Amino acid sequence: MKTMYKVMSTVALTGMILGGAVWGTAQAASISATKPQASKSLDQNKSKIASDTQQGITLGASNVLYDGNHVKVELKRSGKELAGSLTGGQWNEQTGEYIHDKGSIRQMDVFIDGKSINEYGGGDLAKRPSLGTTPGSAPNHAVMILSDASLLGGNLDAFPDKFKLTAKIYLEGVQKPFTLEIPIQKEVNKPVVLQPNLTKKMDNLHLTLKQVHSTAHSTRVQFVLKGGHDSTILYDFLDDQGNELERISGRGTDENNKNGDYYYDFILEAPDADVKSIVMKPFTPEFKDPNAASGEFKLDKNGEIVKNYLKDLELNLPIK
Repeated sequence: MKTMYKVMSTVALTGMILGGAVWGTAQAASISATKPQASKSLDQNKSKIASDTQQGITLGASNVLYDGNHVKVELKRSGKELAGSLTGGQWNEQTGEYIHDKGSIRQMDVFIDGKSINEYGGGDLAKRPSLGTTPGSAPNHAVMILSDASLLGGNLDAFPDKFKLTAKIYLEGVQKPFTLEIPIQKEVNKPVVLQPNLTKKMDNLHLTLKQVHSTAHSTRVQFVLKGGHDSTILYDFLDDQGNELERISGRGTDENNKNGDYYYDFILEAPDADVKSIVMKPFTPEFKDPNAASGEFKLDKNGEIVKNYLKDLELNLPIK
């Protein structure tokens, strides 16, 4: 797990810390760096809708978006001056622990209409909603991201169209949590849902694109990998013009079906309006120890992971 912390994106890493992501038998969802996110058409509510103050620090929530693919809430810290950012921290190699900056988010307890997200699916990690944060446009800003587990195999529930989200957020160095009660309403415009059911094969691997859900804000992709139990396969996503797409979240698990197939659920930032398709490029990363099947990844001279792309499994995802 130590190496996974070092290479995962901020969203994936924070999701692990907050207890929302699916790991264990699941593959690592994302290894690309996540850029700070500015507001992007978060038009359900432009004003602060909830806030709480503890020890001279105020934490507020605003700019809520629920497009049917994911919930996004902007968080802002104000009041007492703090040197660290709201999502600040670093991995300590000596102690093997993640060290949070003072005043940064260290834990979230989230409830949907009073029910903890940790209770969904009977409490199984692979059946819970995903929860994470990513840096905002400034040090005192962050973005909370929440998505359901409905595309991870099995008969799992999607979020309701309307619900109350209660977030109890703990900041490093502050004793009591900040409690925010946030009304959530799904946008009127429904996602465009495509079901290509397209399969690519390579040796004993079968990769099937099941569903693509597109909105003005995001693209959600479900695909299934059969025969990949001994393989470390990760994924890049590019638009049809060769631009890499930012990942909002991504996870996968083999625990929700009796065949042991991997179900993957990736949510990407919406591409430009003229983009008609997305290319999914599976690859296997090289490890620093060439004889290892896990551990620290090998990096090139630019500090990027050395990747071996699996051309035969490459998929073209229509979004229109």
